[in-house]
Amino acid sequence: MAASSFPESQQGTPPAADAEITVADAERQPLLDKRTRRFADDLDEWDSTQYDITKITSWRAFLMLKGCAWDNSLLWNSLGLGMLLVTAVTIATASLPNAVLIDPDKLARLGSFLNVFVGLLLGFFLSSSMNRWYGCVNAFLELLDAVRSMQMQMTALGVSQERQSTLSRYGILSAWLLHLSLCMESEDHKDVRDKTGKVWLILDKFRPDLALPQEKSKLMEHKESYALLWTWVASLIGRMSQDGEIPPMASPTYGRILHIVQQAYGSIRDVRALHMIKTPFIYVHTLAILVHVNNILNAIAFGLVCGITILALMGIGHQSDSNLANLLTTLFLQFCFSMLAPVLYLALLDVSVCVAQPFTYQDARIPAARFIVGMEEDLRNATHIGNHPVHWEKPSFKKRD
Repeated sequence: MAASSFPESQQGTPPAADAEITVADAERQPLLDKRTRRFADDLDEWDSTQYDITKITSWRAFLMLKGCAWDNSLLWNSLGLGMLLVTAVTIATASLPNAVLIDPDKLARLGSFLNVFVGLLLGFFLSSSMNRWYGCVNAFLELLDAVRSMQMQMTALGVSQERQSTLSRYGILSAWLLHLSLCMESEDHKDVRDKTGKVWLILDKFRPDLALPQEKSKLMEHKESYALLWTWVASLIGRMSQDGEIPPMASPTYGRILHIVQQAYGSIRDVRALHMIKTPFIYVHTLAILVHVNNILNAIAFGLVCGITILALMGIGHQSDSNLANLLTTLFLQFCFSMLAPVLYLALLDVSVCVAQPFTYQDARIPAARFIVGMEEDLRNATHIGNHPVHWEKPSFKKRD
């Protein structure tokens, strides 16, 4: 009766042995396939780090529109609202004949007194955002380097292929779960289980072999499963030390291996901290308000100058030719300072916000999927080279029977 719960083809195989066969089959599967590469390309539809830098210094930069700051509808919406304000102020000024008595030079100072202050604050914010972006990239690459270092240590100690594949598989699974989880942070998921389930659903579509069923059921119970995987790695390292597969716990080699585990866990913590802990709201909100107020003041100043110029062209106020030429020059300069400069400041604010969130916005997203695929390729090549030394026999710390 007990054996009837299993399929007929497995009734003669004990459950423990069946589990071992499943694990062995999973470990023999390749770390990387074409489906993984295609999925990585889909995740990183626009790679913000892959561009021809030689075009940046030439006028061809004006033609590089994909992924640039100007490829943003919100920026153009703000510019359109500014133009509407300019039009309204221009019409109001042109309808007042006494507006010709306003000094255009004073209007220019009105529109430019915030420019220097806003530019200074934006420079600080952009510098801080770039430091966060590079810090997040370095922390993520340290995680991938820890997976590579773990494989190198196991190869040097001559650990069995099954053990090496398990450790590498856990490292790859941790990297993919971290990447997918951070990319899901920007989406609206009221329930943590919904987000966790969606992460595993995406992972199962292209890498169903990374997690065994019993492993998946345990990991899905926790939100930060990508970090808890390294607890399994540490436990497996301890088990291997007790079984004599690697040096004992009191040896420097064991300490070095545990340092790799701690390095991976610390890298995950740094990536999450840099992504989750945003710039204080009071700073970003104040900066955004200053940028928009600066745009409004400049639009009003430019509208007043436009209205005065229209009155002068209509012959109201008995303007001389020299005064008219001076007024037209002021109009052009006011356009540069009151319209072009604020738009640039708004673009810099948008760039700073995008760069400050490396896993949220596509235009500044870290190409983590490409990094992980490259790491899997390195692991596969290192496994092949380590299993086929040219002039010597493979090492083995554990004595062979």
